[in-house]
Amino acid sequence: MEILSELVPVDKKSSVKGVLENYLLELGVLEDAYITSRYLMREFTRQKVEKLAKAVKEIMKIVA
Repeated sequence: MEILSELVPVDKKSSVKGVLENYLLELGVLEDAYITSRYLMREFTRQKVEKLAKAVKEIMKIVA
């Protein structure tokens, strides 16, 4: 996740680092879901999915 802050332009680095700090837990959950999705079935509540989607949209808005 930290590599993302190294790939963005200099003017966006602080914004990306801030978002990564704010959504650290959500990004960790997404990372775990991605890694384990091949091996384990996991269900998420609607509330968790909405929170994760919010984090992804916020990050995409800053990076794009």
